[in-house]
Amino acid sequence: MNTKAFIAFCVLLLLLANPIQAAAGGLSGAPGLVGQAQGAENSASVTFAQLGYADSVLVGPLDGTRKTFSTPANWQLKPGGQAVVDFDVTLSGADVGRFQQGGEAYSGTLIVSFNKIILGYIQLSEIGSQTRTFPIPEGATTSIRESGQHELDIQLNAQLDCVYDIRTTVVVKATSRFDLMFDITSPELNLSRLPAPFYLRNSLLPDQTLLVVPKSPAVDELRAALDVMAGFGSLIENPFGISLVTEDQLTDEQLGASNLIFVGMPGSLSRLEGIAFPAPVSGGKFSDLPAESANDGVLELAHSPWNPNKVILLVSGNTGEAVVKAAQAAGAGNLFTYANPSLSYIRDVHTLSGNAPIVEDFTLQDLGYSNQQLSGIGIQQADFSFFAAKEQLATDKGLLRLVYYHSGLLDYGVSSISVELNGQAVFSVPFSKDTEQVTTAEVKIPTGLLRFGENQLRVQARMQPDLSCDFSGFSDPWLMVSNQTALHLPLADVAVRPPSVRLDLSGFPEIFMTQSDLGDVAFVLAENDPAGWKIASDLAYDLGANSRPAISNLAVAYAADVPGAARAAQSFIVVGKASNLPFVKEVNDFLPAPFNAETNTAEEKGMQVVYRFPPNVSVGYLELAPSPFNPEKLLLVVSGNSDDGIGMSGLTLRNSQLRDRLTGVFAITNGVQVDASVGIAHFSNVGSSIPGAEQAVVTPVASPQPFTALAGPAWLLPFLAVSGALLLLIIIAALVGALRRNRTPRFEDEPKEDVKPEETK
Repeated sequence: MNTKAFIAFCVLLLLLANPIQAAAGGLSGAPGLVGQAQGAENSASVTFAQLGYADSVLVGPLDGTRKTFSTPANWQLKPGGQAVVDFDVTLSGADVGRFQQGGEAYSGTLIVSFNKIILGYIQLSEIGSQTRTFPIPEGATTSIRESGQHELDIQLNAQLDCVYDIRTTVVVKATSRFDLMFDITSPELNLSRLPAPFYLRNSLLPDQTLLVVPKSPAVDELRAALDVMAGFGSLIENPFGISLVTEDQLTDEQLGASNLIFVGMPGSLSRLEGIAFPAPVSGGKFSDLPAESANDGVLELAHSPWNPNKVILLVSGNTGEAVVKAAQAAGAGNLFTYANPSLSYIRDVHTLSGNAPIVEDFTLQDLGYSNQQLSGIGIQQADFSFFAAKEQLATDKGLLRLVYYHSGLLDYGVSSISVELNGQAVFSVPFSKDTEQVTTAEVKIPTGLLRFGENQLRVQARMQPDLSCDFSGFSDPWLMVSNQTALHLPLADVAVRPPSVRLDLSGFPEIFMTQSDLGDVAFVLAENDPAGWKIASDLAYDLGANSRPAISNLAVAYAADVPGAARAAQSFIVVGKASNLPFVKEVNDFLPAPFNAETNTAEEKGMQVVYRFPPNVSVGYLELAPSPFNPEKLLLVVSGNSDDGIGMSGLTLRNSQLRDRLTGVFAITNGVQVDASVGIAHFSNVGSSIPGAEQAVVTPVASPQPFTALAGPAWLLPFLAVSGALLLLIIIAALVGALRRNRTPRFEDEPKEDVKPEETK
């Protein structure tokens, strides 16, 4: 028994050590967080999953899927590549047996095409998992899309499902891939394609862009930087790897690895000299600027001298006002170019004026739109824009009369139409036999959804064809949105604050989207605070991505000099440490939790419980209040007791999971947890819930790096070797002992192992 106990103890000891071994193995083999295309020089392989696509299920008799992607700006696809399709085929139904037994041949087909060029066919003669490879010929390497994206289409044709009781299901797996061949070329320099080449939708490879401002930017230069960020947010609408840095923060590694957007006057940016711009910079001035463009904004592109595969955009002008004009034009997109597509002079930019004409009733035709036809299987959409005056924003009698009709080829069980106003759903209804004819749907516009200036109306259709097996005259399903669609926007009965503008941190960024060009929002920043400027630029990007301004018109002021006109007319987003912001001292008494300027901590006046958090731990503060200068406007303070704490506050506003935890007008965060006040008389745990071990450090976005295995402690490998040898000795000892017991005579009164008594029947 002593021997057995010893062996059991040793085995238990080794089992307890196994988690250490497993943890070490997990560290060395953990995959990277970002999937990247892998490949050698002039070739690359990328899976559908790395492009963000999941498995696609195709169901007979007719179905299809499309995968789109962009190549880096300096790639030119060439023949020699291939599309590798991994798929599963499943047949179900009463008549499956007659095909599986070899009586008849099954004739389902997959049609594979790349950029509308058919690559080949797959006869679905077998069930189960299969792989087919299709070479990409020369004629298929050129994109047919205006955006430059490439597309792969896979269409299922299983008309035999209509003749027999069979249901064909094909799953196109996300492990399918593109093996691409390409030549390295210089990226195209064309301002009309902005935000390309800095952003390419569904790009094979992630890229990094740095927005560079002077070390000590003038207010207009900083304003221009935020307008560029908001404009790019409007154009892209998705998260994008762009980050603001000051010129003195640039490293040689960043210069060689990044696309660059320089924002500022030529005399403020020393690195502009030597860059081959169409209008070059020399001695801190434009050396070849036409006399008539002396006060114009200047936009120009050039290849980077630090890496010819990267691109530099200069957003500049001789004055701060000119730089702002260039920035607003860059963020608008669709720039008009003439002789040189890499250079554009911006004479003026017309932003939203203080008043807009009041038009209560109008149609899409009045706005210049023709009938809009949406066609094709899947989700299709059409966008329209219209203006609303301030006097119409709070109306509770707003009405949309949507006029539409559609083809009779739709599957009415899964096809529908929906409407969004400024990103909010206001209407959704399934298609039916009745709506094949001209249909008018009256949609009430909820109070508070309208915003001053430009409003965005989106009509979206989900169309799936009726697979009735009658293929005579088959064509893609379609929806027609008539330009007789009308809007009724009467004047509001009373001037009240729209309900969407509320004192609740969870409403960010929508609570600041009351004007279409963001012209009533001002950022208040500290001088010599690059960390705060970066956070403000990130917030500006999110504001643009959500409000989608045609032209961003944000305001910026340094905290020591906030103009009097802005105080009454604009909502404020204040970013930085309280001790660096004289403006915070002015408004401190109006905040839910005034700041101690010596410690940069918020003192929660009126809270039931005030906790003390550990020293030397970074925390962020978010505070929301009516503006003391105009109660119809808002004051948001994004602060912290350190630069890292400010970054945590900014991250909380930008990260949807953290933002969902916000409520009320005051919150503390460490970038991982959020403690928010529901009201002035309530505050939740702060001190013990923000330990130093969970401190989050916000760093600038960096280009993805290959995963590096983490080194274990020095004692780990010797310990594993010794423990393995000991385990082997224990096993040998156990086997020897077992053999000896088998040779020992067994007494009759000893119970026999593994023998069960016979059951009595």
